[in-house]
Formats: sequence, C-alpha cells, structure tokens
Amino acid sequence: MRICVISPDRRQGNSTVSALLAASLAQTQNYSTCLTFSGSHNHSLESMIGLQTVEDKTRNLSQILRLLESNAISEEDVRDYCVQVPVIPNMQFIDTTSETVSEEDSSKLLQYVVSHLSHEIVITDVTTEIYDDVTKMIIEQSDLVVMVLTQSKDVWEKLAFWKQSGWMEMLNKKGLLYIFNQFDAYVDAFRDTTKKLGLRHNRCAKISYNPFIKRMGNMGKLQSIVPYILDKDPRVIELNHDLKECLMVILANLGRRTAWKS
Repeated sequence: MRICVISPDRRQGNSTVSALLAASLAQTQNYSTCLTFSGSHNHSLESMIGLQTVEDKTRNLSQILRLLESNAISEEDVRDYCVQVPVIPNMQFIDTTSETVSEEDSSKLLQYVVSHLSHEIVITDVTTEIYDDVTKMIIEQSDLVVMVLTQSKDVWEKLAFWKQSGWMEMLNKKGLLYIFNQFDAYVDAFRDTTKKLGLRHNRCAKISYNPFIKRMGNMGKLQSIVPYILDKDPRVIELNHDLKECLMVILANLGRRTAWKS
C-alpha cells in the first residue's frame, strides 16, 4: 500500500504527519512500513526521527543506481539500503538523495523505491511542487493521497487555487483524505472547519496541537511519542483519539480494519 502525504503550502507539518502515520501504522497494525520523501535532502525529517548521524549511505546509493541502470536491481537490493528507525521495530527509512548523484538519478531511484519496495506500507513525504514530474509520478504510484492542512486562512486560499487549477481532480482520483495538523478547537470546531472548506467530514481527521510533538521532534525522537499516546500518557492523551481516527480513515479507504489498543 502506497500513501503519499502532500500539502498546498509549505510548513504545514507534512514531515511530522508522515512520520507519525508511519510509526502508528507500524506500532499498532504491525505493518512493515517505510518512510521516504521527494525532493532535495530532507534534513528535517531525518533529524526528527533521530537519523541525522547516519553515515556512508552514498556508497550504497551509488551501487543501487548502477544496478538500476543495468536492470539488475531487486527489491531486496533496495530494502538492504533502508535504515531502521529507533524504537519502532517495523519502521524503516530510505533516503534516495545524495550530493554525489544527479537530481534525475535520484528521481529515477525514488520511482523504483515507491513502486517496488516490499514493505506493506510505503509513505512518501512529498516536498516537491504539485506540478513537478516527480510529484505526479508519486501520485500515480500511490494508492491513497493524504493532504495536510491547518486552520490557517492562507492555506485554505491556496487549496482553492489548486481546485481552480484542476490539480484536485488528479488527487481525488486516488482517494483524497485530509488531516488537519496542529488542530485547535479554540480556533473553530472540527466539523465547522471541514464544512467551511466544503470537505466530506468522513474523509477528514485531525492531529491536535500538542507541544510534546515539537519537543520529541526537536530531540530526534518523534516516533517515540507513539507508545506514550497508546498508553494514554496525560501529556498526550488527546492524541490517542486523534491518531486512532487518522488510522481508521486511512485504513477504511484502503479496505482494511483498524486494530487499536483500548
């Protein structure tokens, strides 16, 4: 199952939502998950899950590119390049970028990764623009598109521009879902928010604002928040219901049931 996470504007929390979804699916559903991204090197994503010190990836990446060029690559060749994410046993990460390879080669490898990785769930944090060829490729390869929004009016205006430009039609064909990041009920009620945007409420979910998310991300331990959420730690107790709803909406649209620790 291929899921891409996209947003009409930057700094909406795409990487945070991508990492939380990957960790939650691995931890609660026992799915093998792999997290990746499009675009240039994503130091932010690697940093928040504690992989900023990973070394010697360039040599392996060069080897994989040579195999790809000679049509001698296998799924296991790519899987061996995946890095284990700390704390979550079933969660891995793969970076298809490097300063020593061209953007074209990186995009070629990313396309192979998105379509051929043997993990049960592959989540791509889309940091490239909607009109980029690599973005279109990721969307085409995906089984589901998750759009990250916030309660900012500026983001809503950019979403309206996407609708006018016809890009939403491409996304809707893949089964478009919405997750409102850093949601705050004091700004507006959730159902009122989705109604204002003309969205089907049953295709929407939210992740409430919680400073512990930022704290854990700054420490390079964002995925470590999931066990706390499942144990209903008072610091993140509202996120238990939020993440459960996120997974229920996603898995229902993929034809799967959701298992959740009560």
